Amino acid sequence: MIKKFFTELSRVLAMHDIETAPPERNALPILINGQSACHVEPSGDMCIFPDDIRSPEAAELYHKVAPFSKEVREYLTAIEKAPLLKATALDEDFRLLAEFNGAVFAGRKTEYGYMFATWRRDYEGTGVLSGEYYLDGYAAAKADFAIRSGLIEKQRLFSDAQLLDIYQSINDTFDAGYDLTQADQKNLIGIQNQIEDLLPDVREQIASLQQIDPETAQEQSM
Repeated sequence: MIKKFFTELSRVLAMHDIETAPPERNALPILINGQSACHVEPSGDMCIFPDDIRSPEAAELYHKVAPFSKEVREYLTAIEKAPLLKATALDEDFRLLAEFNGAVFAGRKTEYGYMFATWRRDYEGTGVLSGEYYLDGYAAAKADFAIRSGLIEKQRLFSDAQLLDIYQSINDTFDAGYDLTQADQKNLIGIQNQIEDLLPDVREQIASLQQIDPETAQEQSM
């Protein structure tokens, strides 16, 4: 499981242009310009070794990697422990991750990454229909399952685009120089921190949309 976790996390991080090195001392090194900035433990927790570099960029990378590490550890553990999904006329073997109120949430490994899917049970309860598929989209599949099953009302969830708008609107509020109380500032910064947990690359996305340097986007959010 440890080797599988480090391999999968390295693959996912590479998709987001985050460099890793082969595991050492039972941890996965996360690199900046070829130098170790922090490590990921087999549990998915982040750690810093004494010889890891210290810099604002390293600290930012630490917090950027943490949500990916948590998510990868979560779905690998879930898939490993989950039983096979029993459903008629289903071509691939999926692992049943959750089922509630007629909605089904499942996942499987493919040669391209991990595939997650949600369905509704058919009238007899033996098959599935109305499938939605998410390649490397664990969080999106979980959200879809929560809505399909009725565990969460759709109106309570924000799309990634909406989260970006909220994040940038808070930046604009700070830039406008409004006379905010300390409590208001703390609440707004807390909202941005929550969005950063959901979208680790939110600053890069905003910078790309505005065609500005990511460091400038970071300064705007301070």
